Amino acid sequence: MADGWVFDQGIAGRWRGKPIVEAVKVEAPAEAPAVPEPEPDPEPQSRENEEAEEVEVADEAEVVAAEVEVVASPSSSATEEAQEPQSPAVALGAARVEMVRLPDEVLGAGFEFVQLEVAKGLQPLTFMLGSGFPSNAVTSRGRELIDIEGAKFTGGWLSEAQAANKVGLEDVRFLGTGSKIDDLGDCSVMDFPQAQLAEQLGIEVHGILGKPFFTKYDVDLDRYRARADIYAPGEAALQGFYSGVKHLPGLELPQNNLGLAVKGAAVSEEGGLPETPSAFIGLLDSSAAHTVLNWEAAKLFGFSGPTDPRLAAAAKVLAASATGQAEEMPVTLVRLSLCSVPEGVGPKILSVSKEEFESRGSANGWVFEDLSGGDECIDFGAINVAIGNPLALSVLEDSKIGPFKGAAAIIGQDVLFQADRLVMNMKDSQIWLKPGEIRDSPEM
Repeated sequence: MADGWVFDQGIAGRWRGKPIVEAVKVEAPAEAPAVPEPEPDPEPQSRENEEAEEVEVADEAEVVAAEVEVVASPSSSATEEAQEPQSPAVALGAARVEMVRLPDEVLGAGFEFVQLEVAKGLQPLTFMLGSGFPSNAVTSRGRELIDIEGAKFTGGWLSEAQAANKVGLEDVRFLGTGSKIDDLGDCSVMDFPQAQLAEQLGIEVHGILGKPFFTKYDVDLDRYRARADIYAPGEAALQGFYSGVKHLPGLELPQNNLGLAVKGAAVSEEGGLPETPSAFIGLLDSSAAHTVLNWEAAKLFGFSGPTDPRLAAAAKVLAASATGQAEEMPVTLVRLSLCSVPEGVGPKILSVSKEEFESRGSANGWVFEDLSGGDECIDFGAINVAIGNPLALSVLEDSKIGPFKGAAAIIGQDVLFQADRLVMNMKDSQIWLKPGEIRDSPEM
């Protein structure tokens, strides 16, 4: 068992109190203006604000261009509507966020939690934020703290058994701010591994807000203020960002997952090694404490496979493999970069003969085209990653096309914690990220 845990409220002293939204005053002209009086010269605008306006204009231009490409012959009314100025973003709610870091001897960075008040809840409930977790879920202990009658399975259809293992949360509010969110229906009742890990650190977790929550809301996670603001889907970006916040357009993956292009290099005692020859797909998951590379991605970093001599003496971590069985995965030190996905990138189905397809009922699998060439990349400090074929990447498998056979990674909190601010629009596969304290981790 580890030594314990602490709440990390951010890096003290680094927040400068800059406003997130810049106010712009607009005055309508008077109907019958009097003799104009001399006006004072406008205050000089800082270069930082000028850069922010340039970035916002560029972003709007990209959005308009994308709409033109999708709609071949837009009507004049549609064009006029697209050119109308957008209203500023209004947050639907806010939550206090508590960061919990894992001890140094544990692989990974940590997790983030919010506290909820629900109807008939016996006490506030602690929920983890998990953008890649497949469902909203409640632990067995969390279920005990909700005084509502759930469905009971008395035998019969499988659907009745599944319904008995779910619970709905009503009148859900964030503790401390009172912000109300939509009811959380059909929460699975399960004791997921992340909750068990947190319990070893002395934290009682009652549930997790997973992909259904993150696809329903844009989430603006500001670690300076230990706060998360939620917006309607697609509206978080309307608030505008300073130039230090980088935009990383991503790629929609199966089951509403969000992917970014990833590249990097292995780290050795002699120094950095050559960068990966191509970028590969990375699935973002804030419920993953650490990053995992599959073996195809490891080959891009120069590892030949599980028997590579450089991994013989590596530390090992136990994790769920693609088959669902526990597997020892070697740990190695790498340096990663997250990049925007180039436009037009799509899946590539591997060739298969008619006889092969008919015999096994599926194609030979698929890969992504080269994801290199994105407009924006953010370099992060070196981290210890596990290498294996994790269960979480099984979402890329297709029953007709076959398994995913390309390079891929689960991008966990060891990367995401290096950002001071993270804005996620899962619905449109868009990320905005402000790098924070970038530093290398020691080799495990």
